Amino acid sequence: MLAEAEQVIHDRAVVACEAATVAGLPGSFEAWREDGLLAVLATAPELRFLRTISGVTEVNLTQAVRLAGSSCWEGDRPALVLPAGLVPHDSGLVPDGVRPIATLPLTKFPPVEADIDDSPDVGVFLRILLEGYESGGAVTAFMAAEHADPRLRRSLLIEDGVPISAAALSSHGPGVLLGGSATPRAHRGKGAQARLLAHGLAAAAREGHRFAVATAVEGSPSLSNLRRAGAEVYARQAWR
Repeated sequence: MLAEAEQVIHDRAVVACEAATVAGLPGSFEAWREDGLLAVLATAPELRFLRTISGVTEVNLTQAVRLAGSSCWEGDRPALVLPAGLVPHDSGLVPDGVRPIATLPLTKFPPVEADIDDSPDVGVFLRILLEGYESGGAVTAFMAAEHADPRLRRSLLIEDGVPISAAALSSHGPGVLLGGSATPRAHRGKGAQARLLAHGLAAAAREGHRFAVATAVEGSPSLSNLRRAGAEVYARQAWR
């Protein structure tokens, strides 16, 4: 399941890189496959966290280390994101944080009793999403370009006529990727993200998708919501 989940995440990265390029954001953006590996390159310094190689196994670990040292990274090597227990011995790489993936099998989910707008104005959606993330600069510009792309499905949770939380998903073959999602500080603590998560899972299940994938920061409320929803979490280790 981890291999399939990483494929879904990479397919979403392709969408995000294409959207950033079309939007004319500074730098270059590329996502490609090589020797079974999944590589993402973003040259803007603030987006260094996107520079990754995943899809790594014991079989292609040597190729992954070699690709990480390629000239295409212009001296700023990417993070190798490896399954737990896979260690790049004698490579000079050191641990660089945990990057969890959560996967959820999709069966039947009950409808969510909430006021949810599945066709929101893109500007309103981005305002709520970005206010919730509280980011800035190149990160905000990248997220805005990605989440304005028509290949993403956007949803807003409405309370008393006011949008209070945002979530998006995208379809990639048998799976869907849940993300991004955020709630502005003034509306946190109401279970908004959990309701939007349940809504997205129900929609994906109805459409016949087999599983859902999400990434989240270790220890974050988002990861806790995924675990409560029954997700299996893979604690991948980044090396740089």
